[in-house]
Amino acid sequence: MVIGHHIVENRIVPHLQSMACDSIYLLIDVQVDNLHGEALAPLKELTTTERHLSLASGEANKHIDSVQLIWQWLMHSRASRRSVLVIVGGGTLTDMGGFAAATYMRGIRTVNIPTTLLGMVDASVGGKTAIDFGGIKNLVGAFHEPETVFLDIAFLDTLPLDELYSGYAELIKTALLDSKEFWREILRIQDPQHIEIESWIRLIEQAVAYKKRIVEADPTEQDLRRVLNLGHTVGHALEALSHSSDKHRTLLHGEAIIVGMIVEIYAGVVQAGADRDILRQLHTLCRELYSPFHYTCKDYPEIIRLMRSDKKNRQDEIVAIGLRRVGEPITLNLSDPDIIKDALDFYRESFGN
Repeated sequence: MVIGHHIVENRIVPHLQSMACDSIYLLIDVQVDNLHGEALAPLKELTTTERHLSLASGEANKHIDSVQLIWQWLMHSRASRRSVLVIVGGGTLTDMGGFAAATYMRGIRTVNIPTTLLGMVDASVGGKTAIDFGGIKNLVGAFHEPETVFLDIAFLDTLPLDELYSGYAELIKTALLDSKEFWREILRIQDPQHIEIESWIRLIEQAVAYKKRIVEADPTEQDLRRVLNLGHTVGHALEALSHSSDKHRTLLHGEAIIVGMIVEIYAGVVQAGADRDILRQLHTLCRELYSPFHYTCKDYPEIIRLMRSDKKNRQDEIVAIGLRRVGEPITLNLSDPDIIKDALDFYRESFGN
């Protein structure tokens, strides 16, 4: 991983020029292309126009049709197994592009340039690629490690605030999993909108280093890596609910994970006697930074159904991650619907639903 500020021309381009490959393909988020066309020009000059593809990202486009479009583009422009796919965009595009690369000709190399905070913190490490299928988030995918990842903080300058806060949720999650020191640093930050470049680099490096340690110990998520799913069992269900019903506002991934963390950490307090101070601190922080997500008890059957479809589950057991204390994650069994309903009630009542 290489991190810096305005590094396209002086770091990314020289690296790509030095790679042993027969051709370079550029898959770029169309919005990023529009906003950063001038900065990306040196990257585009490395290859031909037919080997550029601008694609709309976002959860609504993270499906098999988008992957087929990428496959067709690679095939028609004669990409080979010695080609390299450079993916410039947020986490949904690196997910889709990475899955297409993992399956095209049984795998071609990728270089990822995530352009959102969420992509930098979460999707940049671990090699997870996936698309949504059957209404279930990330149901179909593969592990496909990128050759290199470049994190250019300059892309954050044009990131919409809701996307910035969505990515910040992953920093919050990682700090809780990592250490009291990291968590205290997050609690000291008053406004993520005004973090200095050097501080962004330090925070992202620390989060990525933690995730890298976990992934290296458990590359295919057999055991330890599951801790990175703090907030995700409930969060993914709420995210899917928000995308499938016009009764709810649509949640960004990080917003959903924030709600999921509160619900799952509360369940850990009730089920395992975990430290309630963590819940109090997280609750206070989230009230300051995030708008509440409104749901009712009538949504509970669908939320539980979506949780039962989560790929982290063991047979009929709904598995989630809680925290005994900062830096000490625990595994929870949320198979009892009453436990889930109680935890969902806590969020509803404490955030004024």
